Amino acid sequence: LGDAGVAALALCLGSLRSLTAVHLNLSTCSKVGDDGLAALGKGLGALQNLTTIKLQFHNCEKIGDGGLASFFQGLGALLDLTTVDLNFSGCSKIGDAGVKSLGQGLGALPNLTTIALSLDDCRQVGN
Repeated sequence: LGDAGVAALALCLGSLRSLTAVHLNLSTCSKVGDDGLAALGKGLGALQNLTTIKLQFHNCEKIGDGGLASFFQGLGALLDLTTVDLNFSGCSKIGDAGVKSLGQGLGALPNLTTIALSLDDCRQVGN
């Protein structure tokens, strides 16, 4: 599975307007990168009833700072989102700029009550 596959999935998900929760495990999908993450953010951002997002991107080494920034731009309209669980551990291209985008994006979600994040082994953070 690569960026094109994730973009196609995001397009389909974006049409499911009554969806309230999305749980996706794309761990070790080595071809998923920033473009796929950006498309997923855009697709999920169309789901105004979404309250819960759980995404696993463990060891998706092509995901970097730009992908996180674009992902959260897509989610900005989700005013009912209360729970976010994101696993980006082992995404070695994520650095301080990506973590900053992540923080800003989460901070812009007004009804967020629960956050779970994993950024273990993101070797560019703090360097």
